[in-house]
Amino acid sequence: MTASLSRIAHVVWKEVIQIGRDRRMFGLILIMPLMELIIFGYVVATDLTNIELAVCDYDRSTQSRTYVDQVLRSGYFRIAASCGTIADVTELLDRGRIKVALVIPPDFSRRIKRQQAAEVLAAVDGSNSNTAMIAAAYLEQIAVSQAVDVQFADHGRAIRAAQHPVVALEPRVWFNPELRSVRFMVPGIICVLIMESLVILTAIAIVKEKERGTMEQLIVTPIRPFELILGKAIPFVGLGYVNVTVVLLAGTYWFDVDISGSVPLLYALTGLFILTCLGMGLLASTISNTQQQASMTGQFLILPNMFFSGFMFPIASMPPLVQKLTYIIPLRYYITIARGIFLKGAGWSELKDEAGILLAYGILILTVASLSFRKQVR
Repeated sequence: MTASLSRIAHVVWKEVIQIGRDRRMFGLILIMPLMELIIFGYVVATDLTNIELAVCDYDRSTQSRTYVDQVLRSGYFRIAASCGTIADVTELLDRGRIKVALVIPPDFSRRIKRQQAAEVLAAVDGSNSNTAMIAAAYLEQIAVSQAVDVQFADHGRAIRAAQHPVVALEPRVWFNPELRSVRFMVPGIICVLIMESLVILTAIAIVKEKERGTMEQLIVTPIRPFELILGKAIPFVGLGYVNVTVVLLAGTYWFDVDISGSVPLLYALTGLFILTCLGMGLLASTISNTQQQASMTGQFLILPNMFFSGFMFPIASMPPLVQKLTYIIPLRYYITIARGIFLKGAGWSELKDEAGILLAYGILILTVASLSFRKQVR
């Protein structure tokens, strides 16, 4: 028994020494929990705040401004864009600049002065069913609290309705009227699946050559560095499109999620994101010596994209500093593209900004990764 424990102790000590020698892996092991703690502490939130709002006020009266001020004072909403007509509402929702638009009718103040319920249209972006339901619930809650204020203000003595308008909210959900969460999740799954598979598999495929010693054999052959990079990358480009196709078919025929926009446009813009993922995988391979390191490094790169992109949690609910950091996350732009095409039928004119940023990001990271890889093969 004692001899067995001694042998086990020696094996344990050997593994401890080996882990300590692998400084890259040891560093990742220490950093990953800290990184997850920070992300879950600041990003993961069940409450929504700072929901992007636009107000289309046809009444332009003191009463309508009072109502809008009360909505903003709730802390759930913030004015994200100006709006003058219903056409502006349509454009803002299509471009994803707002989540909710309040349309105040011209007779709002007149109905308030007559102590009648004033109807307000709330156009809600239903592409994220969870956010849409919460935003509509917040507006309903604000309307109910205003009615209570009117009835029970000043210890039971009612005050003038003009000071506290009573609003009958009329919500209208756009893009996803049934509020089916699967319509929101399917395009997000495409995005995450591409990143998880391509980043890690690309990194492991290249590091595997190092472990087997075949990388040196490739180096001494007449093949050029960029030819080696392309040869390694092209199969994974095809794999990325296979993943997209499988999810599209499953989402369409199994989950009954129709694509509102152009499938060729989705495939074309997917290529930009695939370039970014290949660059990330190539970059992970240049700083890894083993397949285990490559897998951990890939996860290290994927984790911020998962949480900061809006895939799981709305960006608007994150702290202001974190919201600014999300602009450097490539998955943020591809998720906007995928969900825009799936749910809103968005075209090139609505998605050209995200496509341009994603293209620039892909070129940058692929260039940096290629230069680092060339240094290793020379």
